[in-house]
Amino acid sequence: MRNSLLATALSAIIIAVLAFMLYISFEVYAYSKVMSEAITMAESLAIIVVGLVLINKNLKEVVRPKNLALSITFGILLYAAQFAIAYIPSFVWYTPPLNYFATALFVYLPQGLIVSVLLLLTDNAYGSIFMMIIPFYIISMIAFFNPIWTPFYFSMAALAELIILAGKKEYITPALGSIMFSAADAFLASQFMLFNFGVYQPPLIQLSSALIDIVFAILGAFIGLAVGKKAKTAWRP
Repeated sequence: MRNSLLATALSAIIIAVLAFMLYISFEVYAYSKVMSEAITMAESLAIIVVGLVLINKNLKEVVRPKNLALSITFGILLYAAQFAIAYIPSFVWYTPPLNYFATALFVYLPQGLIVSVLLLLTDNAYGSIFMMIIPFYIISMIAFFNPIWTPFYFSMAALAELIILAGKKEYITPALGSIMFSAADAFLASQFMLFNFGVYQPPLIQLSSALIDIVFAILGAFIGLAVGKKAKTAWRP
């Protein structure tokens, strides 16, 4: 219980910091594009360093055959789930009020579910998210090559790993790790879209959009917790 409370509090703090950094990046962008880009890259690289330190201490658990196989499989599954949005009718993305919730519903909810199930099946193994993001990253680079996005992908994994470490192996940890993965995605994706393509919206609008995404990711994470519990009882290593 104590570990769950620590992981929950740490998640809330990190989400608040990510929200603040997003706000700063978008505010600074109006005055200095270079400075905004520097903030985004420095933020991502600092997160990755923390994640790599955590992984280095738990490498043996990371590369266990079961965890490795599950992580790679779920990385491919996550990409397939996100690629599937290409088949959603275009009016969903452009018709109010559907467009306000489309990304949250079709990207963040299934993402929250998939990552939560993975973490439950791998017994919250440290490094599972890093191993999952590698095939996801490779496929993404093959489909849309842009190496500038590299820190974005591994930042999501690093923050999720931090929450997994804090929560240890308590039951709610997979959901918290999944929520952090999606929260990092929601906030950092906006910054990298600004970095790469100059996709700018007023900071408060961008923040509200990210928070809607996180709400749906939370829903997906707890659905994943229930699904993963059922799947785990049927698992035969």
